[in-house]
Amino acid sequence: MTSRPEPTAASNEKHPLSLKVMRLSRPSLSSLSFSQALSVESNTQNILSDSLQTTPISLSDSLSLPPSFGTIFLGETFSSYLCIVNESNAKVSHAAIRAELQTQTQRFTLADTLSADCTLAPSKSAEFLIHHEIKELGVHILVCSVHYATPAGESKSFRKFYKFQVLNPLSVKTKVHTLVESGSVAGESNTGDGTRIFLEAQVQNVAGIPMFLETMRFEPHDLFQFVDMSVEFEEETGDGKSTKKQSVFSDTNLLNDRDSRQYLFALTSKKPNDPIAKVTPTLGKLDIQWRTTLGQQGRLQTSQLSRKMNAAAGGEAVRVEVRELPKLVCVEAPFTLPCRLWNNSASDTIDATVLFVKSRMSSVLLLGPSERAVGVVAPESYIDFSIDFFPLLSGVQKVTGLRVLDGKGGTLDVDVLCEVTVE
Repeated sequence: MTSRPEPTAASNEKHPLSLKVMRLSRPSLSSLSFSQALSVESNTQNILSDSLQTTPISLSDSLSLPPSFGTIFLGETFSSYLCIVNESNAKVSHAAIRAELQTQTQRFTLADTLSADCTLAPSKSAEFLIHHEIKELGVHILVCSVHYATPAGESKSFRKFYKFQVLNPLSVKTKVHTLVESGSVAGESNTGDGTRIFLEAQVQNVAGIPMFLETMRFEPHDLFQFVDMSVEFEEETGDGKSTKKQSVFSDTNLLNDRDSRQYLFALTSKKPNDPIAKVTPTLGKLDIQWRTTLGQQGRLQTSQLSRKMNAAAGGEAVRVEVRELPKLVCVEAPFTLPCRLWNNSASDTIDATVLFVKSRMSSVLLLGPSERAVGVVAPESYIDFSIDFFPLLSGVQKVTGLRVLDGKGGTLDVDVLCEVTVE
């Protein structure tokens, strides 16, 4: 089906060639009500009452052409039919067309036949089809230039402009939650650093028409692996069979206007204790494919989704962690904590020193000198060291007061290095 836009001509000069431009699009449902449809069908059957054939209302009676270019959404493929017709009584030589789609930032050439030698006899035409996937919001202008030569050999041309607006069919909002598990301190996490990132995505239909989400796929950054927690999953039962369960985040893929769906993705780093994964803000992007009323297909891919970095998410250039908690800590008995200092910088080497501030320490005191050199740490690397402590009280106690100097004047205060259970 086609719909014809209103052109804007560059000049009012009379030309032997005319340009027809129509957008190729699916029809829309007409406003014919169900009762009207029954009435039409009944009248049709009465007229044909002397025939054995029953003639129901046809599908085409329920469809209508969209006005002008209709609504064009981001992610749809724009298809158009171009036709140049010789409306004069003489042959026209070197007939050609050039079609460009201009956005606010780019210009695309969709058709160019200037190098072809086409001669059009009177009432003859040349037809072209153009296609382009819409990837930008805002005003788009289809610029069509028609070139030809008069019988006298004079080169002529004219242009027409077709303006249309591209709308966003979906509103995508995201939230990022970072969970640092306590098991990472004791080396219990299977990811190596005990950090999991939860990406929550809310997708809302703002197209004004019903929409079916055909595909909702998350493409993670190369540093991460993920689990989609918002799709159907199988669970083993006691008799060895599996049953399918549907996540509460996506009970149906059909979205009416202004309806929303929630999706949840759990990310972990591919490599244990990957320093780059701990500091990179980039997580990945969403790839969404959808269809509207009569099967119009569109695809929307978000830009790279990111997170705000902080100390809890590993956003510091230097990070200190405890590699393993001691199995037994007794009150008033020394114990040792094996530690690891990470240099998360991608280019800078640091000369690290650790010290403990006495006023910030609690009931677990430091044994030995309060300041000690750890050593030179290469970019994206680590160095291991150990610290001895003396617990004064029993119960769950916090190890606090650690400060790291990077040798260039930078400091990092670690509020709580870890918690130990003192017996």
